[in-house]
Amino acid sequence: MTAHTLNASRISAGYGDTEVLHGLDLAVPPGRITAIVGANACGKSTLLRAMSRLLFPREGQVLLDGKSIHRTAPRQLARTLGLLPQSPIAPEGITVSDLVGRGRHPHQGLFSRWTKSDDEAVESALTATRTGDLAERSVDELSGGQRQRVWIAMALAQQTDILLLDEPTTFLDISHQVEVLDLLTDLNRERGTTVIMVLHDLNLASRYADYLVAMRDGRVEVSGAPEEVLTQATVRHVFGLESEIITDPVSDRPMMLPIGRHRLAKHRREAQRA
Repeated sequence: MTAHTLNASRISAGYGDTEVLHGLDLAVPPGRITAIVGANACGKSTLLRAMSRLLFPREGQVLLDGKSIHRTAPRQLARTLGLLPQSPIAPEGITVSDLVGRGRHPHQGLFSRWTKSDDEAVESALTATRTGDLAERSVDELSGGQRQRVWIAMALAQQTDILLLDEPTTFLDISHQVEVLDLLTDLNRERGTTVIMVLHDLNLASRYADYLVAMRDGRVEVSGAPEEVLTQATVRHVFGLESEIITDPVSDRPMMLPIGRHRLAKHRREAQRA
């Protein structure tokens, strides 16, 4: 698999009269897992939309292998970069297998011929997300968690070298959250897929990502290894939250413990005595 580069260079972007991103720079480590974190409305989803060409920057540019992403042919881009947005919408009445099969469209020829490799890719994606038993069911009938896993299967069936996911663990219980993140880790380690995902859970982001990007007010506040980003100062500045940072006994990565205002006074007294 090719280790493509994907970089944002001084991009400003938004919707209507509202600018959400302000001259943002980001160099995504190729072949690694990057997690983007930050408070609500800080621009995380807007950044993913801009980096996937769904949103045209007002200023700056997104570069894929050093070339403006807007100069890349649509089919070639779809073979290289896949996106799972925050709230995807399925056509009414579509079955799970048909929806997952749509991930194969960029790989089909001029006359949309379906091949054995397409079948294998869909089957592999259904198996990986444990949605094979849902294949003939309508997406409309599924629970939120089932539907989310089916959308992830469609993204996997696309078999791109770069995969962007906006809150892929939404609607999933904790066991399925871990299952999805383990799956993305397998994809990264076995195929070298560059994974870029927005996560709300700081501790899952720290455990699974090689590189963290903390955003605030439409800018990258700090980025780097989890040990460099997940600090008391960063949590305070980015989230307005007092915390304790300990070592995760499972991963040896930083782990954030929120204090909360009801415990804050006691925590400060104990810290002073220490």
